[in-house]
Amino acid sequence: MFRKSTINKQLDMFSSPVQMMGKRESNQYDDPNAWHNKFYREVTSKVDEDIFKPLFSDGKANGKDGRPNAPIRIIFAMRVLKEGCGCSDESLYEQCRYNLLFRAALGLFNLSDSCPSIDTYYGFYRSLCKYNEEHDVDLFKECFQKITKAQTKEYRISGKSVRMDSKLISSNITWYSRYEIIQKTFAGAVTRSELEKIDDQMIRQQAMEFFDEDARKTVYRTDSETMGRRLLNLGLVIDYVLGHCGKDEKVLLRRVFHEQYEKSDDGTVSVRDKRLVNAKSVQNPNDPDAQYRGKNGKKVKGFSTNITETCDNPGKPNLITDVTVEGAGTADNSYVKEALKESEKVTGDKVEVLHSDGAYQSEANRQLAADPEKGFKFVANGIQGKSSRYELNLTDDHNLEVTDKHTGEVIQATPVGEEKWKIKITNDEGKTSWRYFGTEQIEKSKVRKEVESIPFEERKKRNNVEATIFQYCFHTRNNKTRYRGKIKHTLQAVARCVWINMRRLFLFDTRIAVQMA
Repeated sequence: MFRKSTINKQLDMFSSPVQMMGKRESNQYDDPNAWHNKFYREVTSKVDEDIFKPLFSDGKANGKDGRPNAPIRIIFAMRVLKEGCGCSDESLYEQCRYNLLFRAALGLFNLSDSCPSIDTYYGFYRSLCKYNEEHDVDLFKECFQKITKAQTKEYRISGKSVRMDSKLISSNITWYSRYEIIQKTFAGAVTRSELEKIDDQMIRQQAMEFFDEDARKTVYRTDSETMGRRLLNLGLVIDYVLGHCGKDEKVLLRRVFHEQYEKSDDGTVSVRDKRLVNAKSVQNPNDPDAQYRGKNGKKVKGFSTNITETCDNPGKPNLITDVTVEGAGTADNSYVKEALKESEKVTGDKVEVLHSDGAYQSEANRQLAADPEKGFKFVANGIQGKSSRYELNLTDDHNLEVTDKHTGEVIQATPVGEEKWKIKITNDEGKTSWRYFGTEQIEKSKVRKEVESIPFEERKKRNNVEATIFQYCFHTRNNKTRYRGKIKHTLQAVARCVWINMRRLFLFDTRIAVQMA
């Protein structure tokens, strides 16, 4: 049956490295403020192994072992060390076996203590990912939350004021053209023996051709007109294959077909206009979770990571309280409600102030902030969109006053039906025209005025979250990870944030120790 491992192990006087060190080295090794001892106290020893109990069962039912082959706290801490130091699995195991500081961080204080085998390490995380996929429950994140909760309580860190920001991160996939996406998905979903059984000779011949080809070379040497015909023929082949298999089979191929093609009621297949293909469509069959997004001139196929952390703790470290990973097409303003809920769960404090940038502004979030019971002060340092030339003010008697920011002129707008007004404007050439305003423009002008009225000192508190974002992606290459899939990206993000919190507490304790010396 499942059993938790022992935190405080008995030291062996014959295999403890301290017994073989010089005085200076042993003092540094045993220093409670050293990073490895801090890591053991704040991460390894705080792992609640009961959280991972669902991964195991009594006996060996359903292919599960009754107990883990190694302490889960050590396996969890190893993943944090890996993402914290940005090393490969091979380098991680070398350090955990032969680096005394890494071993101490994991609680392997005796030279005779064995590091978990690599099969146990991989097996645990395979089970973790499978459980997440089947039950939509992230046990790794739950453990992170419990560790952070203990840290905020120990250091008395308030969660009443938080700030958040997001980062687009690329998946470890190759950039495919539209044709490559469809062809690679088709080739990965079928087998040669399946295609050889197709009754229609023409379909069978075309299917074999598409199955065997190198899509990249085809794209390189094919003109746009010919490529259009190949896309259509490939779609016809896929439609035939899907029509001769069960509805629960070839799920990814079915998804790609419906994203890239249109099928009319009479069964006619046509290639969908590429401008109508959703950014959340499959970007690479090797990572169906990855999504496309263009931002500030940069194109990303991957994910968006939203990080929430405490702020306004003078003299104390600010800790990350929530990290969420979604597809790159996810809007920043969709994170707010759930992120605040998770942050409150960790700190135990109701969020009173939220600092963010303009991307988190939305009507729903403003209503959430204005809620009399669950509301909070929404401090945004901007609002999306270009600032308008006109400032709008709707009076109590439902008249609209329009102020021209360029000239300072105040214009009384003329009502046009319900909830709509207009003013006459003259351009530089002397031509006149009408400018119309609706409730949406009035609301946006009101929000922009409120944002601009917030003191600069208050607005700039959000800026420090940029340092957290920088640390999060510090070990990525051009903001591209070595992982594929939302679940694995979440593991990487959470482990990295555990490390960041530990480092902040370590630096804080070091500073206090220096001040007291």
